[in-house]
Amino acid sequence: MSATKPSVGDLRRINRQAALQQLYFHAPLSRLEISRRCGVSPATMTNVVSELLEQGIITESGSKQSEGGRPHTLLSINPDYGAFVGIDVGETHVRIELFDLTLHNLGTLKQPVAPKEVEPAQVVQHIVEGLHELLAESGLTQANLVGIGIGVPGVVEQAEGLAVFTPNWGWHRVPLLTMLKEHFDTPIYLDNGAKAMALAEMWFGAGRGTDSLAVLLIGTGVGAGIIAGGMLYRGVTNSAGEWGHTSIDLDGRPCRCGSRGCLEAYVGAPGIIERLRELDPQNDLLAEEANQMITIPRIIEAARKGEPAAAKVLEDTIHYLGAGIANLINLFNPKLIVLGGWVGVEMGQDILPKLHAMVERYALERPLSATTISLSRFGQDAVCLGAASLALEDFLRGGNPDWWRLQISQSAQSQSQLKRPAPQAVV
Repeated sequence: MSATKPSVGDLRRINRQAALQQLYFHAPLSRLEISRRCGVSPATMTNVVSELLEQGIITESGSKQSEGGRPHTLLSINPDYGAFVGIDVGETHVRIELFDLTLHNLGTLKQPVAPKEVEPAQVVQHIVEGLHELLAESGLTQANLVGIGIGVPGVVEQAEGLAVFTPNWGWHRVPLLTMLKEHFDTPIYLDNGAKAMALAEMWFGAGRGTDSLAVLLIGTGVGAGIIAGGMLYRGVTNSAGEWGHTSIDLDGRPCRCGSRGCLEAYVGAPGIIERLRELDPQNDLLAEEANQMITIPRIIEAARKGEPAAAKVLEDTIHYLGAGIANLINLFNPKLIVLGGWVGVEMGQDILPKLHAMVERYALERPLSATTISLSRFGQDAVCLGAASLALEDFLRGGNPDWWRLQISQSAQSQSQLKRPAPQAVV
C-alpha cells in the first residue's frame, strides 16, 4: 500500500511546528535562518512567520546586518502570548507554579497536604483552589493558559484513558484527569512526577543536550525518570522508573507498597527518620517527626555538624542510595545521573564525593566510567517545571513524536547553538 500524500493542511502544520521548535530553542532567528533550518523555501517560511506574528505567538526582537542589502529582522517566541501551569502533587504538599510561554516563573503557591487529606476529591480541591488563587495574584485568567501539566506520585496508566495508581494513598485507577476537567477548560497533561522532572532536566537543566540520563526523585517517595535515546522510557504500562521499589535488602524493612527491603524504605524521608529512631529513640531531632519537611533538614544539618546519630543516619542513607544508583548504572548505562527531589536537594552537593565512592563500590567499572552524577539545577521547582514541560511538549510537537530526538541530535553536535537561556528556579 502506498503512503498517503500529505495534504496542504498537513504541510502547513508541519512547517508551523518546525518553525516554532527552531525559534523556541535557537532564537533569535531571521526568516531566512528559519527557512534554512527547516529545509523549506523562504517564501513558504514567510507565510508561516506572518501567521505566527499575527497570532502573537512570536514577536520581532531586533535586527542584524545582512551580507548585502537590508538588515534581517530577528524573531523570537513571545513570552506574553500565554502561560503554562506546572503542578507538583507530592505526598506532603501541592506546589503550583505559573510560567510564561518561555517557562520563566511568574508565581508560586505551595499548600501543605495532611496525611488524612489524600482522598482524590481532596487533592482535586487543593489543585483547583490553589490554581485559582495563583491566577488571581498574577492578574491572569484561565483564558490566558495554554496548558496545565501535573506530576503525581504513583503510576499514571495511559493505555485506556488516564488513571492514577498510588498505593501509598490507596488510589486504584483514580480518574484524576476526568475529575480535573470538570473544573478547567484548559488542556491538562498528567504523568508521574519523576518522569515530569526528567523532562525538565533533559530540556533545560543538568541533562541539557544529553539523550541518556536517569533523573532521581528522592522525597517522601522515591522514583526515577529514565531518558533513553532522547525519549522518556515508559515501559508497557508507563510504570518504568519505580526505582524506589527495587529490592535493596531481601526481606528487609517493610515498605509502604507492601513488600520488604525496597530502596524507598531506606532513602525516602520516612525511612531516614525511622533509621534515626532505631539508633536513638530519644533523639531531640525526632520531636517534629510528624513533619518530614522539618525533621529531614534538621537531621542533615546535625550530621554536617558531627552529631553522632545523625551522622550515622546520613552515612547509611548514602550507602543505600549509592547501591541503588549502581543498580541503575548497571541496568541502563546512562551518561548522566541527576539527583533531585526535596530530600535529594536537602542532602545537596556536599554528599556527592561520598555518594560516588559508594556507587563505585557496587557499579560495574566500564559503565560507571562513562557516567556523571550531578545535582538537579532546579531544586524544589523541578517537578513543577517538568509538569509544565508536558504541556509545552504538546504545544511544540504538533504530531511529530520524534521532534525532541532531532533537537537532542542537533544540540549534541553544537551546544553553542542553544542560545535561549534556561528557565531559572525560583525557591
